[in-house]
Amino acid sequence: MEYRQVPFITLSEIGCRVWITLSGCNFKCRGCFSNARKPTGKHLTVEELVKLIKNSSQRYYGKLPEEIIITGGEPILDKEYLLRLISKLNFAYIILETNAYLLDKEYIKELVEAGVKEFMVDLKALNDKKHEWYTGFSNKKILKNIKTIQENAKLVIKTLYIPGLVEEDEIGDIAKFIAAINPKIEYRINDFKTRHGLSRDPTINEMEKAYKLAKKHLRNVVISRSCRRESKPLKKKTWITVFPDGTFKRRSTKDYHLIRRSGQLSQETIQKPQ
Repeated sequence: MEYRQVPFITLSEIGCRVWITLSGCNFKCRGCFSNARKPTGKHLTVEELVKLIKNSSQRYYGKLPEEIIITGGEPILDKEYLLRLISKLNFAYIILETNAYLLDKEYIKELVEAGVKEFMVDLKALNDKKHEWYTGFSNKKILKNIKTIQENAKLVIKTLYIPGLVEEDEIGDIAKFIAAINPKIEYRINDFKTRHGLSRDPTINEMEKAYKLAKKHLRNVVISRSCRRESKPLKKKTWITVFPDGTFKRRSTKDYHLIRRSGQLSQETIQKPQ
């Protein structure tokens, strides 16, 4: 494929960091909140996307990004496109955020050779029945790929705490699975945000209990209430969305929750960075 649909890229206001959002996903997660789960945005070639990244970063930071996170949707849907994109972003530390289902040993090694330094794998559940119910797919390939990734690159694993489905015990089992591979692997526990009438937001107490249980098995556990890479809560809670036409819009966590509820991302009230 010569192009992927890109709804936007995002610039961090905390560090010189860019997120690339590639739309479209192979999973059918019942509680998905991503506006990029279905193909949306402008069709961009690799060259057009790289140009957007460079120009936006130069305009906002005055230099090229130090770190680039490729996310979605699901970025690994088109192998040729992704490998070409990564190979042209070798000026930055590249992180690939993925559900890892479509990977295999060869694909993982090609991604590492192209320039991926770190994989952030979203492991929905260790229990295969729960995983299949929530995503529509078995997790057997994912668990196998996690082990292969660990052998070839830095690995971070993330899980949503979903009350009634993925709770303390399930997260503890995931932590045991990770520890058997390498107890130094970073494990991030994110809080679910109710969507499509599924479940509810977990309480802080529930999140902390899951954290303590995971911590019994792993050295590096983080409670993350954000998609941001930063592990600690920060005062700055806004970021810059850059649309394919190059316009900028400053967004906040409040904007994010409104977008999540409405399912729409508007280009109204575009603002240039200050």
